[in-house]
Amino acid sequence: MGKEQELIKQAERLALLPDSEKPFDQLMDLLNNETDLEMRSRVVAFYSIALEEALCPNDHFKMLNNKIRRLLNTYPLPDDAEAQLDRLIEQADNEQDKFLLSQSHEALFVLRHE
Repeated sequence: MGKEQELIKQAERLALLPDSEKPFDQLMDLLNNETDLEMRSRVVAFYSIALEEALCPNDHFKMLNNKIRRLLNTYPLPDDAEAQLDRLIEQADNEQDKFLLSQSHEALFVLRHE
């Protein structure tokens, strides 16, 4: 397992700890020696996703949105990221949610072409 994946797993565990004192400070301690700012931002993104999932476990729209956020924060992007994104959007319950989730295509395009 790579360094980034290990940091992500540790950050997600921190987000799920019940009654943890100053969990964000613990996350910053975890990332204290990491100099790759892009990696740090991805780890923080996965931490916030795990935290949101713990707080709102039964919200279908948020679940889909979090899966999209995970996809967009995966490095490197999978070759089939666009297809994965389309499949996630199709799982939305209504047209408004599909529209909101489809805005992620722009972010994916930017990430793919930077």
